Amino acid sequence: MNKRAVLLFSIVLFAGLVFFLKGDFGQEETGKSLASGSLADEVQQAKKLLAELSGTLNTEELRLCFRGEELACDRKTNVWYLPSDMECDAWEEGRFTDFEGAAEILPLLDYTVLDKKSVIAEGQQIPFLAWKDSEGVCSLIHVVFTGLPVVRIETDADLDVDTVFAGSVVFYEPCSKTQWTVSSAFQAHERGQTTRAYPKRGYRLNLISITPTGAVNENPESVLGMRKSDTWILYAIYSDGTKIRDRFNIELWNEFGAENTPYQAHFGTHMEYAELVVNGEYRGLYGILEPVDSTQLSMSEQEYLYKRTVGRELLSETFDETGPEGYLTTLGMEIKGREGYGSLADWKCFRDFVQMCEERDEVFSREARKLLNIENAADIWLYLQMIYGEDNIYKNMFFAFKKEPDGYRLYLVPWDVDLSWGNVYTDQEEELYVVSAPDRAENYLEWPFMDRVLALDIGKICRTVSDRWAELRKSSLSDAHMEELLERYRHQVQDSGAFQRDAGRWPDSRHDGDYEGMHDFMLTRMHFLDKMMENIDE
Repeated sequence: MNKRAVLLFSIVLFAGLVFFLKGDFGQEETGKSLASGSLADEVQQAKKLLAELSGTLNTEELRLCFRGEELACDRKTNVWYLPSDMECDAWEEGRFTDFEGAAEILPLLDYTVLDKKSVIAEGQQIPFLAWKDSEGVCSLIHVVFTGLPVVRIETDADLDVDTVFAGSVVFYEPCSKTQWTVSSAFQAHERGQTTRAYPKRGYRLNLISITPTGAVNENPESVLGMRKSDTWILYAIYSDGTKIRDRFNIELWNEFGAENTPYQAHFGTHMEYAELVVNGEYRGLYGILEPVDSTQLSMSEQEYLYKRTVGRELLSETFDETGPEGYLTTLGMEIKGREGYGSLADWKCFRDFVQMCEERDEVFSREARKLLNIENAADIWLYLQMIYGEDNIYKNMFFAFKKEPDGYRLYLVPWDVDLSWGNVYTDQEEELYVVSAPDRAENYLEWPFMDRVLALDIGKICRTVSDRWAELRKSSLSDAHMEELLERYRHQVQDSGAFQRDAGRWPDSRHDGDYEGMHDFMLTRMHFLDKMMENIDE
């Protein structure tokens, strides 16, 4: 049986599960909260049962639900995960039940008398009793109230071995919401270049639906408050010891660069945190990201999107010597939204860009003035200078060629911005390919292409850069606002309890929590750029 046949078999196998993910009790009313001490009677009953029942309940088949929704469980520890609103002091009302109603569930601790935010931040495991009165058996189980969303995947694959797989997925938002889960079948594969060497893998999930005849269709869904899409990126956040660099940088770009184009489109991505559980195994903290694709950028079939994935020298003669099927290997480039590797005609825009970069100044200046959107060029240069995004100069960048009345216009979109704010690449595997370089805070980040654009002052970009920086330092890039964002994301990963759980699950990952070091680099870097912008014309 070939790989595609195996995938289709897996999809059909798990498709039925997607339609039966709710327990027998269905959705209960939301928006209510529990009063302090309201579980005292249930706790007393549970303790009495625990003393009376002598047999041990087998919990391997237990499927714990909250308000009719089956929860994700780490079977090794018998811990279930319930996303809760960690900004609200009140505990959410709702019944804990068994999926099939075969067992009954009661709390062994009245958690409503506890400080909710502390319980979540400390990852306290709340004990519950599961029992079958007819058989005289019971067992102790635990629930963790997490401050982050949860993603639950079921598949017949072994994710430590299989790189392509299929199954079912459930996205859980805080249970205080009315519609707090989204379910779908999916196909998936491993993703990432350097990160594939890590034991904690990243994935690309394609949500699908299966018709009664077995046909597989795309199944776009809005998850965790983000846009509707059938494709979602699960980013493992393994090497960043703070776990916030990508999220912080994405939000910064979204606030000033992603929307600063002539189009009603988002030239960036969004990211939300979640904790992943696969086949009854807790897999840690992940970032869930929207894809940067033709839908995101509102691109037509006459427009082209390329991604620079690997740092390779770009030469027009290499384009001519190699077919599109070899561009990823020889040039580190891939095309998006085209069948396979695309045709030579599909690559014309990018090849013309490479050839332009090889021309003498007079030709380069003339062609770059026609090709670049100066506002976007100024924004992306400021952005990478600011975060010291050394890793994004030669890879981790999207090139979007939009067709406009006078020809194609190039827009640059950043991606994968974890190597930033003092973290830089090293080829040492034992260092997880990352080292701290605090001395870079006052270094100019060389970017040959944009350095040339600035040196030739194409489209009067120096003035655009200077004015833009002055404007942004009073708003999105003010010290106060950036410090507030940094604290917001530190709060999410730390006070949700997820940071410590991830550290326990992946002890060889980096969890230094050096927010002070990141903060100090940020302030030094911003003030260095303030001085540099005073002399940008030079």
